[in-house]
Amino acid sequence: MAAVSASLPVTPTSLPVASGAFYTLEAFWTAAGVAVAVIVGCGAIWAAFRAAHPRRRLNYSVDHAPLVDRHIGAGLEIRRNGTLLSDPYVVTVVLTNPGRRDIASSAFDRGEPFRVCLGVPCVELLGSESQPSAAQAPPARIRGAELRIGPGRIGCGTKVVYRVLVDTAPSYDCRHSLLDVRVQTVSVPPPRGTNRPAPLVLP
Repeated sequence: MAAVSASLPVTPTSLPVASGAFYTLEAFWTAAGVAVAVIVGCGAIWAAFRAAHPRRRLNYSVDHAPLVDRHIGAGLEIRRNGTLLSDPYVVTVVLTNPGRRDIASSAFDRGEPFRVCLGVPCVELLGSESQPSAAQAPPARIRGAELRIGPGRIGCGTKVVYRVLVDTAPSYDCRHSLLDVRVQTVSVPPPRGTNRPAPLVLP
């Protein structure tokens, strides 16, 4: 009897074929998700650090005005402690801490003061005041043509004002060695009215 050979039909498989493009796209989105998570995490850490350690800030302004009005002062003789003043001016120096951290005495590197060079000899330091009034203004002294302020603590939200008498219209040059403090000058608001009368007597 002759042998009968039969071939079985081949059934196509239903298993998925791996696609290189598919796996590449999946890896890309996985890496992108990890990168986004890292960036968000670093941002959150930095924000928390800045909130806990805000950078200290100090704003300052310098202004001056004649002691007496030019029209009133014509022919008027002014003396201070027996010294005749020919062209007196009052210089106002304002330091403000608008930040959320105190500026400690240790922020003055090597104990160097905040120096305001006026370009003309200082006659006298007339005084200082602070806001709030309970805050203590850093000590100040005059040395030749300079007003030297500090070292001393300047609390957050504190405004300190110093007034100096000079006998010639001054110029300004401020220098400091404060550590980790952003120091910047601010403009002095213009006086109300066209002409601001100067005081006839010293504070």
